[in-house]
Amino acid sequence: MSSVATTCAVDVPVAIKRIQTIHKHASDVTKCCFSKRFHLAVGSRTITAHEEAISMVCCSTDSRIMLTGDTTGVAKVWPVSELTDTCGKSTPLYVLYDCHDMGVNSADISTVTAITNKGKVYSALTCGNDNLVKIWQLTLWKKNTSSHQCAVEMVQSLKGHSSTVTSVCFCGGDATLFATTSMDKTTRIWRMVNSNNAVALQVLEGHTRYVNTCGFSQDGLLFATGSNDRSVIVWDVKGHLDLNVKLHDSSEDLKSAVNIRRDIQVEVTLRKKVMFTNAVNSCDFSNECKYLVAAGGDKTIRVWNIDENEHIEECEDSPLYAHHYSVQQMVISPCSSYMASCSLDGMTIIWDLNTLKQKGSLHTEYGGARSCSFSGNSELIAVACNNEIVFVWKIETLQLVAKLCGNDEDVTCVSFSPDSRYLMSGCVEGHFRIWSVHPKKHIISETSIIVQDKAHEIGITSAHFAFKNPSRKSNSILMLTGGSDAVVKTWRLMNERIDFKMKFVGHGSDITCVKFPRHITTFMASTSLDKTARIWQTKTGDCLHVIDPKDAILTCCSFSSNNKILATGSLDKAMFLWNLPLDDEDATLIRKSTSLEVHRLRLNGMSNGDRRDLEVALSKLSSSTDIPDEFICPITQQIFRDPVICSDGHTYDRSAMMSWFRRGKFSSPLTNEPLISKSMTPNTTIKEAISVFIQQN
Repeated sequence: MSSVATTCAVDVPVAIKRIQTIHKHASDVTKCCFSKRFHLAVGSRTITAHEEAISMVCCSTDSRIMLTGDTTGVAKVWPVSELTDTCGKSTPLYVLYDCHDMGVNSADISTVTAITNKGKVYSALTCGNDNLVKIWQLTLWKKNTSSHQCAVEMVQSLKGHSSTVTSVCFCGGDATLFATTSMDKTTRIWRMVNSNNAVALQVLEGHTRYVNTCGFSQDGLLFATGSNDRSVIVWDVKGHLDLNVKLHDSSEDLKSAVNIRRDIQVEVTLRKKVMFTNAVNSCDFSNECKYLVAAGGDKTIRVWNIDENEHIEECEDSPLYAHHYSVQQMVISPCSSYMASCSLDGMTIIWDLNTLKQKGSLHTEYGGARSCSFSGNSELIAVACNNEIVFVWKIETLQLVAKLCGNDEDVTCVSFSPDSRYLMSGCVEGHFRIWSVHPKKHIISETSIIVQDKAHEIGITSAHFAFKNPSRKSNSILMLTGGSDAVVKTWRLMNERIDFKMKFVGHGSDITCVKFPRHITTFMASTSLDKTARIWQTKTGDCLHVIDPKDAILTCCSFSSNNKILATGSLDKAMFLWNLPLDDEDATLIRKSTSLEVHRLRLNGMSNGDRRDLEVALSKLSSSTDIPDEFICPITQQIFRDPVICSDGHTYDRSAMMSWFRRGKFSSPLTNEPLISKSMTPNTTIKEAISVFIQQN
């Protein structure tokens, strides 16, 4: 066996779901084992095992061998029988001098995987500060009645984590399934697909800081992870446990974590990329999807026309110049007649959206304008300022209607409810206030009717009310907030009362923007400094998709009026437009694309007849049929429809690779190494073998 360059995560659906989050630690959930010595209770022996600090110790389940590792990257294999003998030797069976660069952090040894003429064979895992996980084969045999010998070979070196790997563990007696945790805030579940190749089945996200440790229950049904965020998350491995029976916790965090599944996937494709000369701070679509506006750090405002065929073209008068400093936010009124831009120069400018001419400018006192929002009836505009004040003007006359005080710190965001009856403001302290508004008389309460303290631990960065659906007569309104604590929260406002609904955990850094789509509350979007955008299902908390535009720190997002396009702005001077897959039968839900009909639309490399025949044959295959692994696409985990060989030498489904490229990814899905080219060669051998297999079954 030899060292094999690993695969990175392969999106194989598994049934793991989070069932409980425990926040009962006063500090980080971690592990510690730093000493130059380890102590054995039997015989009261103390052995100096390493020249440097020992960073990990683990023992096999049959108590025959022990692994130790130190901070320099050296690992040693010890015979337990000799160590527990007060007269026994204290020399290791085997020394790995280059186990991991910069230190060995954790290890685990499986049960005996085989008994050969050479001896008992174990599998072992190690991880380190080099971001790697290594799989080893340990063979142990008796040299004579009182001593042992051991041979160690490396099976595979796994890449996937983007930071230090903190812990590894096998799933009970199953030496083929194991888990790893990392300082990249993720946990990965791996499986050995053959004797010398492991693939990542799933990436689990949920912790907001470093994940330090993990462990499976003895029956393999539960899996737990601990983190620097002071929480322990319990995951249901098989997906069949009843939380109320197995675990009991009435905390609010637990309720929000129940039934969060991690195997939901949707396909979001890149539609267009627009470059700016500086960071894009804000973007917005008009209500009838006729205009798209964006603005940012280059002081400019850009406007695009969107025709009936959804072709996007920049207006002749665009870009617009009016501000002296960075434009912080750009919004379009619900009536689509006006747009507003607010800037750190203290000005908020009202524009006629049809003529792109200024209607007037509004000046705040002693501070820059951070955020602005139109009322649902497009008659008022609220502006949040650095001087702890929210100003409200009447659009028609540009008359100051209210000057709202009460915040102790800078106001970071404002948002009107769609019925124009409420105005919300959030601040850097983490609390928000809600004022009552008379939508016709434009009278705003002098003091806030609701004060929500500590809505977010560090500070509120963004807020948004759900668009009112005219077909629903409920008086309750949903509201989103995002914070510097990397958390998105939903709230329900009803009869001047606010109730917390759910917390959405998954981002790794500050939330920069949260948005509901138009007239829909079943899903929403968020962007973050962690360089991703996420689409969430609001009722269950499921993260439907993670959008990663290649190392771009995302600052804002906005849905088109038909909810088929999501715009995101970034600090790398680009605005991205993403196609969202909507269910044709129910335009309120983003679907998981798994039906045969969906696959049929993607098979661009096959004739209509071949495509139809293949789908009919696949539909007749028995669900119990054991399909060879080589017939399965590593991306879709479905039987190949149109297998092609890419420049990395691996075979994928043509449609899956086309989707991979459309998302802006130009690395190998299996090795994560850059692809030499985007060329795809039909794999006729696999295609013919699948045809024979289908006929035989």
